[in-house]
Amino acid sequence: MLDVNNISLQFDEKLSAIRFYDVERSESTREYRAELEKLKMIIPELNKNLPFYSGAKILEPGKLVHQFPYNWQNRNEAMEWVDSVLSGVAVGAVDGSQIYSKKNYEIPIAVIQTSAIYNKHTSDRDYSQETGAMIITPDEFDNASVYSFGSEYVDARRFSMECDQIIHLLKKHKKQFILLDGALILSHINILNRNIKEIYIEGIGRLLEASENTRNPVIGFIDTTMPGDITLMMHHMFGLRKSKLSDTHLFSHLLWGERTAAFLCDRDDRRGDDARSVLDNYGRFRNEIGFFYMRTGRGLPSRVEFPAWVYQEGLIDKIADIIRAECVIRGNYPDILMRAHDAAVIRMGEHAIFYTMLENFCNVNGIQIHRSAKDFHKTFEQVIRW
Repeated sequence: MLDVNNISLQFDEKLSAIRFYDVERSESTREYRAELEKLKMIIPELNKNLPFYSGAKILEPGKLVHQFPYNWQNRNEAMEWVDSVLSGVAVGAVDGSQIYSKKNYEIPIAVIQTSAIYNKHTSDRDYSQETGAMIITPDEFDNASVYSFGSEYVDARRFSMECDQIIHLLKKHKKQFILLDGALILSHINILNRNIKEIYIEGIGRLLEASENTRNPVIGFIDTTMPGDITLMMHHMFGLRKSKLSDTHLFSHLLWGERTAAFLCDRDDRRGDDARSVLDNYGRFRNEIGFFYMRTGRGLPSRVEFPAWVYQEGLIDKIADIIRAECVIRGNYPDILMRAHDAAVIRMGEHAIFYTMLENFCNVNGIQIHRSAKDFHKTFEQVIRW
């Protein structure tokens, strides 16, 4: 049970540290926003003095902020616009879920499930859903030289499986836009061990290559994100003091539907002077990931990532409209991503079903499995409460 009284005292004791963070962020926001005036109209020539690992580089010249020209009076008007954007446009999405292996069951067995949604938005309802599941067995943990009861290896395998399912969609259908619930720039993997990191790098490489070869854009949608790629670029451009200010706070004044210009990512997520950034592992795609920010909900702006060739083919505005339309359907979050999530998610009640299946499988096949006493009592208490 959470010690509410103690936590409350801790909040009081650490008020100054929390308040200092908020004040510092507010000051940085004012300082950097003042310099945004210099970027109201941006030109590629501004890139020439930027160093390596500059955070970002200009991809799309012109206005820094692209306004959204529509102001609907009611839901019907909004849905008419959605129909005008999505009618006949093929959009897909992939998401995944997992059950981690548990020490309480002694034998390390994990489960991954992914789901792909495809919707062509035609009158004949050209719509499909494909779900796949996979078990990770003890030998796979051993062969990867990873901790069998940790989450990192399972998460990496889930990402790889999601990439495989997206690639399947990319090859199966022509002229489509595929949304991934997450980033294409995988900064979080820099802290992982080499074996796990290579799974991510191999997966993203295959994904970007398939997207390029089929000329079907794969689009990373990140609802909550805190990188400071543009703020680092501004630090180098204008000599501003270095700040931990996130790009999303810098653009928190965007109105619904407004987006920033598109930038190329040159993220500096190195951990130590001799380390590499995650993009240094991307091979020929190292300088080929673009992004922009767009407000799609009530919170901070979302980030949209895409291969740079998408900009060269003039598809940025189309992608922005597709995401806006999907967010109108669901209410501030892309509908097709939520459909993929709902189809892929393994709910808590289904965790219990899986472990019952595991126990029955072991019993039938004469495999010894020992549950911990603590887990037995936790399950018993849940039954009593129920």
